[in-house]
Amino acid sequence: MKRKISSLSTKIVLLIAAVAFLITFVIFVVSVKINKEAFYEIEIEKANLIARTIEPLIALNIYLEMQSNIAQITHQLIENPNILAVKVLKENKIIDEIKSKEYDENIDNSFVVKRSILEPTSKKEIASLVLVYSNKGHKDLVNKYKNLVVVLLFVLSILFILFASYVKYLLSPLKTIALSLKNYSPSQEIEIPFTSQNNEIGLISNALHNMQDKIRQYSKQQQNINKYLEEKVNEKTLELRRQLYIDTLTGLPNRFSLLNDVANITNGALLILNIDDFKEINDFYGHVAGDQILKDFSNKLTDMFCNDFNVAVNRLSGDEFTLLFMQKPSLENFTQIAKKVIFDIEKTLFLYKNSEVGIRVTIGGSYEIKRGLERADIALKSAKKQQKPFLLYDENLNIEEQYKNNMGWVKALKIAIKKSMIVPYFQPIFDNKSNKIISYECLVRLIDENSNVIGPYKFLTVAKKSKLYSKLTKIMVDKSCKFFEHLDYDFSINISIDDILNKDTVAFIKNKIVKYGVEKRVVFEILETEEIGNYKEISNFINEMKELGCKIAIDDFGSGYSNFEYLLQLNIDYIKIDGSLIKNIDKDIHAQIVVETVVSFAKKLHLIVVAEYVHNEEVYEKVKELNIDRSQGFFLCEPQAQI
Repeated sequence: MKRKISSLSTKIVLLIAAVAFLITFVIFVVSVKINKEAFYEIEIEKANLIARTIEPLIALNIYLEMQSNIAQITHQLIENPNILAVKVLKENKIIDEIKSKEYDENIDNSFVVKRSILEPTSKKEIASLVLVYSNKGHKDLVNKYKNLVVVLLFVLSILFILFASYVKYLLSPLKTIALSLKNYSPSQEIEIPFTSQNNEIGLISNALHNMQDKIRQYSKQQQNINKYLEEKVNEKTLELRRQLYIDTLTGLPNRFSLLNDVANITNGALLILNIDDFKEINDFYGHVAGDQILKDFSNKLTDMFCNDFNVAVNRLSGDEFTLLFMQKPSLENFTQIAKKVIFDIEKTLFLYKNSEVGIRVTIGGSYEIKRGLERADIALKSAKKQQKPFLLYDENLNIEEQYKNNMGWVKALKIAIKKSMIVPYFQPIFDNKSNKIISYECLVRLIDENSNVIGPYKFLTVAKKSKLYSKLTKIMVDKSCKFFEHLDYDFSINISIDDILNKDTVAFIKNKIVKYGVEKRVVFEILETEEIGNYKEISNFINEMKELGCKIAIDDFGSGYSNFEYLLQLNIDYIKIDGSLIKNIDKDIHAQIVVETVVSFAKKLHLIVVAEYVHNEEVYEKVKELNIDRSQGFFLCEPQAQI
């Protein structure tokens, strides 16, 4: 059977009606003077008390993200006839709002109570509660008893004191409940009083009691979830840590582990081992075999040092491994250990299926642990270049200085490119019969930040290794074509095999020579290398340029490949004889014979021959004597910024 709930508000209204029946005019004075200052404040206190009582419950549900419980609480509140509307806001956004049926009718006779909702754990404001509370009863009293006489003021005062005391008595359970909830914690059960009362207090108390049971259940579930998640996080952390520090293929500690160990020792030493020509093993036997060889190799190293706790074996990367000595041995022992490793590895045959695979290693060592990895790697690279099985880092290698120098030039190149300080200088080429300038070669120069003019021998090799070479080519093509756009001279630009094989660079070249209208006057000088006879693309490029009207020269002929066959295959116009043949041609009979042969061959093919490196008068006279068509060199004119 449903319990009949007697309303506190009904009792208050009945009491007010009884008092109003006894007084007339004084009710007006009391209503204006007292009710507005006292009873009105009581109504506000009642509303505030409700807000204070409900705030912790709403705060807890917001904290636990229990939206449905918030809605349940606001629905219960709106059952109070004095509460016209309830609104819960979070970050100025409404998360729950409900209005009573009497809201529109009584909105003018109401007041608003706002209260901050604080986070249960930190007391930080996380939301706000807004109650719209009915003031209709108070207004009715003012209107009803405005005609009461002043003589009843004393009686009214006594009755009001009694009334206030009774209201306080009626509302005291809410205060008791609020105090019991003040130190509420989901981990412990609290005794909520007045659950047996047949009124709003009883309703709120029972709601809080039921809510407490649900919160405890949720709290227990959350604790179980948190414990489970914590265990999973710990498992994943251990797994990730293992993946971070352990090489998955060999099971050895990896590069990160090595760096961590190196940082924690002060008197150690380091060896880097590289398997020679490991790529050939992968290419010949396959990557599965390669992986198996790496596993067997790592096991071999581990077995060799399994009884020496002073040595840690790591896989650095790919086919590189390290031996880290936690305590530095004597230099003699350190060297002997490296040589013994080489000997033991090279006498070992590694098996894959039915195949026996022999491997060799190269070792670089650093006897100092400070910057040991870098120095051992430098020693390894030096050993590779010198084809030595083992090399110990030595300051006299000067490789670090070379690296720093290379990095410096890379930086200088990038700055020069950015600031447009890569420029062409122009060296004239003379006709040997008329002694007049017939064309110019465009030579790359770098202008540094101090306005120094730097020749290509300083930076060109670095440019090729740092992938900046194609940018230099494009700059030279653009600036050279622009310079000669309105000049009546032929001019030549150096391009490499890499430029020709780069489709983007070739498209750029075509675009610029057409843009500036220099197709008929530009000569592309292709450096003579062994690759020149091996690429069909070279011939295709030459033919495309010739169709546009350009001319082609083979530069530095005689310095490298020097195969006369491709002179017949490639559709060229000029041969530029390398300076190594020209510089001593006035004295070197062998150079004269070679040059005479080249000139004779070129004449039969109707090719124009140019002599480079004409550095004195004797060489110049000899060049003309050998019937070479044109000359170029410092004796005649050095490269200049202007022609």
